[in-house]
Amino acid sequence: MDDVTKSLNVTLSHTLADGHSFLHAVALQLNETQNTMQTYEFLMTAIETESRANKNQYTNFIDKDSSKFDLLVHKYLDDNVFDHAAWDLIPQITSNALQKSIHIYNERDSGVWKTIVQPKITRQINKSPVLVHRKDYHYSALINKKNAFISKTPSFR
Repeated sequence: MDDVTKSLNVTLSHTLADGHSFLHAVALQLNETQNTMQTYEFLMTAIETESRANKNQYTNFIDKDSSKFDLLVHKYLDDNVFDHAAWDLIPQITSNALQKSIHIYNERDSGVWKTIVQPKITRQINKSPVLVHRKDYHYSALINKKNAFISKTPSFR
C-alpha cells in the first residue's frame, strides 16, 4: 500500500471500527480533502433517503421482496451490521446519494487493486472522487497531503 499512497500523494487515516468504518472514511475524506461539511450523520441520512427513493434500483440485488431490502438497510444503518447482502450495495448507494465517484483501494496480501464506484447520474462534471482504503472489512480515509484542510467537525459519532 505504501507505493499506492506515495503515487497518489495521500496518507492513510484510520477510522473508528464500529461497523460503519466506510461511512467514517467517506466523511473524513470529504472533510479533510474536499473541504466539505459532510458529517457521518449526513451520510446516514443521505443513504437512507437514496435507498428509499430509488429502492427499485437496488431491491433485486438482494431479494424481490422490498421489505427485506428495507430491513437489511435498517440493520446496517441502525445496528451497524455490515455482513449481509445489503452491505455490498452501500458504496453504490453512497455514490448515488453524493453524486460522486468513490475509489476503493482494496488491500490484500497479494497486492492492491482499485474498485471505482460511479454514481448512476452525475449532475456536475469534474467532481473529485472520494478515496478510501479497504483492508479486510475495515475502511480508512485516504487524505491528499497537499490539499488537506483542517476538519471542522469530527467524522465519528
